Formats: sequence, C-alpha cells, structure tokens
Amino acid sequence: MAAEFRFGTYNLFNLGIPRTAEAKERYGRLVETVSEAFRDRRGALAVQEITGDRRIDASQVLRMFADDTGLVAQASRPRGRRIIPALASQHPGTCDSVRFHVALLWTPDVEAVPRTLRRYDGGVDLWHGMVTVMLDAGGPRPTKWGAYHANPFSPVRRLEEARRVLSAFQNEDEQGAIGADWNSLDASRRADGSRYDEDRYAGQRHRKLRFQVDFDPAHPDAPPVANRDAAVFLSQEPGGLHDIAPLLDVPWEATCGHWPDEQGRLDPFGPGRIDTVRATLRLARTAYAHTTHHGPDAEAASDHLLVTTDYDLSLLPATQ
Repeated sequence: MAAEFRFGTYNLFNLGIPRTAEAKERYGRLVETVSEAFRDRRGALAVQEITGDRRIDASQVLRMFADDTGLVAQASRPRGRRIIPALASQHPGTCDSVRFHVALLWTPDVEAVPRTLRRYDGGVDLWHGMVTVMLDAGGPRPTKWGAYHANPFSPVRRLEEARRVLSAFQNEDEQGAIGADWNSLDASRRADGSRYDEDRYAGQRHRKLRFQVDFDPAHPDAPPVANRDAAVFLSQEPGGLHDIAPLLDVPWEATCGHWPDEQGRLDPFGPGRIDTVRATLRLARTAYAHTTHHGPDAEAASDHLLVTTDYDLSLLPATQ
C-alpha cells in the first residue's frame, strides 16, 4: 500500500505577528497557500524567515502559523521530555537581535519521534540556522526532515554551510530530505548536458551580483559566472542530497523574482529557482511529483513561492 507524503519549503518573507491591515492580508494569503497545499495530505513543511527579536517571539509566530494552517510544530528535546517548537534561530552576533528563524511543521497525522529534534542555531557554522527531526510518516520506518536557510552574502560561506547541512544526513540507516532557501543555483544537468538552472546572472551588472558569482582575477573584465560550489558538494555520492526538480526533469519554474521592493522595483536578479528540496538518494528515488505553487494570492503572499515534492514512502526498504 502506498504511503504518500508531501514535503515542502517556503520562505515566509519576514513573517512576524501581523499588526497592520496590510500585514494581516498578506498573512492570510500565506495561510491559505499552505492550507490548500496540504489539505487532505500527509506531510511536512520547512519554513524560513520567521522573525522575532527573541526565540520566544519567533515561537509565538510559529504557534500562530501552525494553528491557522492546521499543522503541528512541536517535538521533544534530544535529551529530556520537555516539548519545544521545531525551530532554530539566527545567532544574535550576526545582527542587532535574533532576527531570523527556520522551522518545521507537519500534519497532525504524523508523529515526531521522541528525542530526535536537533536545532542547529546560527553562529560559527551557519548564518541563519537549521532544524531536523525524525518523523513517523507512514513508511516502513521513520525518516528525517529538515529546514535550512543559506548565507545570502558569501559563496565561500555557503560551501562551508553545505558541509554542515550534509553532516546531518550522514547516518546510513536514515533517509531524509531538507527544504531550504539555498540563496544560490543548483548544479544539475539534463540528459543532453545542459544546465537545469541556466546562469541567471549572465549580462547583469548591479551591486548584489558579487554575492552570487565568481570573478576571474586574471581576467577582471571577463563576465562573471554563477557560483554553484555548494550545490556541487551537496550532490556528490556517496551520501549526497539531490534536488528533486531536475531529478524528475519537471519543467523549470522560478520560485522568486516576482516581488517588487518598497520602491516598486523588481528583484535585480530576475526570475530564479533558489527554493528547493534535497533528499538522500534512496528517498529521492521514491519522489513522483514536484510542484511550484503559483497564483495571484501565492505571488502576493511572499517574495518566494511554496515548493512541494511528493513521495511514496512505502518504496523505502524497511531496513538499510
């Protein structure tokens, strides 16, 4: 019998407690987008950019969002019985306060395995943070799921963070996936050798470009090229994490680039695909669908779109 499971990733764009009419309207769109995607489905969701000056503030936002979407976001600590939110926080040393947080939520018919919650707060290893938990999701054995948000400013740091992300998925007895705003392009190629994600930066010239590309010191006038080092590292076997969209060879779709800033200017990078789900190889092979959730409400809810991937967990072996 199939054990269908949906896993998604969604950057919620500076989501705090909505206090203005405009913020409440946008919040309602976020709730509707997630509720529709997980209606009558078993699954879990990775989110980024929950905001709060303290962890307790972000936890309040997470509880509100979980209640309004009908999801669950609490698990037991790795050592102890206290129930805490599945949330990791940016290190206070990286900004004026603990501003950004990542979190995991799941549907009520899914059980978190006790004492498997791991919170990797930002600091030495990570700019934002990462959280993982083992879920009893209906397959032959529990699987690991995670949320992460990559460094937006440094290709070098993104590669170092990729090493830390991959370290959380190196137990050969575990299969799992992580949803993230990777803040960079994937490196996968199609069967004909072409890039699944073309170099979106070709021909661009603006201040933010330096955070995404490599320049050739020997030829400073040469066009810069997209830095994909983190993606190359993550996908190496054995023990890699694989982007589901190119693996299934679904039509390319942007997950960001549609959102105007406060002056009405669009993203200088243009349309891009930086929100993806990466899975261990055995879990990736059970994936059968990948969806980017478009629509007027979704595009007005956040500067990123919700992305979901669907799996048949019954195809996983009962033992490694």
